Amino acid sequence: MSISRRALLMFALQLPLILPLAPARAELLWDNWYIESEDGIPQSYYNEKAETKGDRAKIQVNKWIRDGKRIRSENLGATAKNSTLLEPLFYNFRTQVNGEEKVIDGTVSGNGKVFSIKSKVGIRQSRPLRAEMVPKLFFSSFFPLWIHKNAKRISGVQPIEFQSIVEDQVDDQIPVYRGSAYEMKPDEFAKETHTRKLRIEFNRIVAIWWVTPKGDAIKVDLPALKRTVLLTTREKAEASLQP
Repeated sequence: MSISRRALLMFALQLPLILPLAPARAELLWDNWYIESEDGIPQSYYNEKAETKGDRAKIQVNKWIRDGKRIRSENLGATAKNSTLLEPLFYNFRTQVNGEEKVIDGTVSGNGKVFSIKSKVGIRQSRPLRAEMVPKLFFSSFFPLWIHKNAKRISGVQPIEFQSIVEDQVDDQIPVYRGSAYEMKPDEFAKETHTRKLRIEFNRIVAIWWVTPKGDAIKVDLPALKRTVLLTTREKAEASLQP
């Protein structure tokens, strides 16, 4: 064996063994069903599934809504960075408008600095929208996940402020809504369900949330709107809008 080949072999033997990295495992945080009622009458139900995988956090919300004598559906899938800030990455929203499918696609680009929206109803494409991203802004669908990741920061000392984009409210502009979260003293329901009672103000509407240690809701009350959201089973949710 020549000196050069011997030297190359000795060098190779000294290299550390590099193994391929194992793919990140998906962690399911919750897969819940809810009934949303107004004045005690069910108006919609939805399934909310939240999970993380590596550096990504994902949420999927499939909703069925009473619309006169028929039931229409809404589907939202969103992805954000798996961090306490939940920096938005992209989302897709689909629903029905007068028998036509409405689609909204939102994407964050430019190293997290530009938010772009494309939407259409049927074959009619709307004017694309672009806006500069605001720091500490997240998609509103990630709010339960935001509670999960910021649980220690939310206290009864002072409200924690946040701001977010409501994914389906971006027709001709991209509004940013502000809100705050504050922990209240536990009531009997909180004690019975071992949940935290939070006062959430969002877009000037106050809601009371009872949340698990993970951040998902057991119950949400919106007194001004006479609306209540309750955790339930899939069977009860699907039966709630039946005549």
